[in-house]
Amino acid sequence: MSAQVPFRYRGDESFTVIHACFALTDQYRKILVELGKAHQLSENEMLVLVHLALYPSARTQKQLQATQLPLSISSICRMVESLRKKGYLTTRLDENDRRSWIICLEEKGITLTEEFRQNLRQRLGSIFREIPGFDLEGFAAAMAQAAVLARRSAATA
Repeated sequence: MSAQVPFRYRGDESFTVIHACFALTDQYRKILVELGKAHQLSENEMLVLVHLALYPSARTQKQLQATQLPLSISSICRMVESLRKKGYLTTRLDENDRRSWIICLEEKGITLTEEFRQNLRQRLGSIFREIPGFDLEGFAAAMAQAAVLARRSAATA
């Protein structure tokens, strides 16, 4: 079996980067779905848990949505309520805004998000190990910087 040639769009690196981002995002979503099924959670419930772990300062539904979580406020509210009933998180009324709830991950939620992180790290590690001399730390730093710049550009556009 011959090795596949990496995707290239007529030498245009921008399409190549986007194609790679879609492929890596697909791996991320597969892990969300796999772990979700194993724990009887939907992909959206898993997204809420992962975003709570990634953004510890996002403690209300509106703050959670602002983390680029691709769900409406009403969907986030439904996911939070479902996860609360299943013991993954707790909620309490926000004393500063009586219309909002403070969301806190419980041990069960923390454990699951750590399992997700480990699975993602393992999956990406196995992908990047195939690239000779690949610097994952440098790549991650460049992608983090690109994300900041892309968000800044979108905010000013």
